Amino acid sequence: MECRSERMKPYQLTGAIQMYEATGEEVYKDFVMTYLSSMEVPEGMAVSLPVQDSLACFFALDQTGNETYRQVIESLIGQNDWTLDFMPFVTEYETRYKRKEHYNEIAAFFRGEEKLTGNDLIALIETIGQMSEEIYEYYRELRDLFKTAVKEKIKELPDSSESLEIGYSILRACNMGVLPREKYGDFGELIWKTIEGNDKDTCAGLQEMMKAQYTILKKQEE
Repeated sequence: MECRSERMKPYQLTGAIQMYEATGEEVYKDFVMTYLSSMEVPEGMAVSLPVQDSLACFFALDQTGNETYRQVIESLIGQNDWTLDFMPFVTEYETRYKRKEHYNEIAAFFRGEEKLTGNDLIALIETIGQMSEEIYEYYRELRDLFKTAVKEKIKELPDSSESLEIGYSILRACNMGVLPREKYGDFGELIWKTIEGNDKDTCAGLQEMMKAQYTILKKQEE
């Protein structure tokens, strides 16, 4: 897997991480670690990462124990505005280091959205993935918001311009137990089979994320 030195497009590192988790193939982990270790740290890394891939710093910290990545995490939390795309990172930070103190504010970001886009749906399911069920009130609220949004998005299929985002979110939610696989799995699988033959770069980002979730789904069915 080729590692390019220029600024990443959104989801490229996340796609590699999820493919590593789905397949165990070291090439995906090496891609992420090579890219992150080649960047200036900590401030340089903080400004060079797409906000959608900021969770990669937690992955790198867990893989290496290198406290440099903890410094990057602190830089990111201090430098970035709170946006929907940044909520998965904020939630992981709150869960690990802040005893979940700001879960209410995190939930409020999504609660205040009149209609979620496909990218917002990804941010929501990834936020749920980083949230502890111990604070069940907010976990349940976000899960219910996600289910409501998915029901509306499914009505737009198969012609939606956001099919990839919707399909990924559905597969991810099925694998997390947020959506029942027997009811929603076919929607995600149909979208994957529609787009899997598309041409893509070596680091495919969102398409790699969907491939990873499809791989996990099929393994769980075995």
